[in-house]
Amino acid sequence: MKKQIIGLSILLCFFLACSKDGEDGPDGSGNLYPAALNGTIYYDWATEGILKMSLPDGVGAAFIPDDTKLNNFDISRDGKFKLTVINASTLGQYDIRFTISDIANGSIVEEFIYNGPGLSGLCKGYLSPDNSLILVTSNEKEDGITILKRNGEMVGRIHDINGEEFDLNESRLWLPNNALLLTHKNYILRLDPPYTSGTLVKEMDYQDWGELEVNQAGTQLAVQIANHIYTMGIDGSNLKQVTTSNFKESVPVFSPDGKYLLVGTEYRQTGPFGFMWSLKIIPNDGQQYNVDPVEANSPGVIPVILKGKDHIETAGGQMIWR
Repeated sequence: MKKQIIGLSILLCFFLACSKDGEDGPDGSGNLYPAALNGTIYYDWATEGILKMSLPDGVGAAFIPDDTKLNNFDISRDGKFKLTVINASTLGQYDIRFTISDIANGSIVEEFIYNGPGLSGLCKGYLSPDNSLILVTSNEKEDGITILKRNGEMVGRIHDINGEEFDLNESRLWLPNNALLLTHKNYILRLDPPYTSGTLVKEMDYQDWGELEVNQAGTQLAVQIANHIYTMGIDGSNLKQVTTSNFKESVPVFSPDGKYLLVGTEYRQTGPFGFMWSLKIIPNDGQQYNVDPVEANSPGVIPVILKGKDHIETAGGQMIWR
């Protein structure tokens, strides 16, 4: 039985690889992926920097060259703007350079230097859904969570929740109308502007959970619990397990329309602080999908393979789908 399963995997890879020679894709359009898949997937891989793959054609390309000073990047919800956060610190000066540029022509829209109170060189930034604000996170608890206008002007700073400082690995996400979704201790919390108070979304009574993600509509959440991915409503209801395998899945990412999930499968540690995973796409329909690297996958599971290549893409850092 195992030989048959491995054979199916090889045939699948061979079928996808055939498209590189000019044959039509699965829907006869010449695209590598079904027409229902759209947008661009951005992902960080080792020394190759930030890569991207457009859908449904499956064409891959470099996006941001490898740069050890790049703290993180973000892409606006409409796919028009790129935010890069660069550690520009020098001796005695902890400068973080925020740059917003137009993806179409590369022109700089906004650029400023930020200095956090904790003097951290590892601040990260995320564009609000309407592109008017930037959420700034840090590896220094003193910095808390900072909200800036996109030109760098201060809006406010959240130091703690009920006197308890934020942990470094907690999630901080934008919601529509510039609300915030945070994980703190065993809770998922929502903070609406002006961010002076919050409401409890869900208490997470699990020993191992995290990597919270929200769809662009702000109606659904995805989260890793133990070894697999679950989805639930924005109010914490209707929790469902949507992946399974003999390994671990993590880092879920919603497609722009919310109809699919990009998931990191075969998630494994590569060093003291490093992890890597293989990229697969599943329908976001509430069903459970087997994404195992060896056993036969459920119908509907799509391995992420670039046009012209014959292996599943891997990542080890940020993943964004816009």
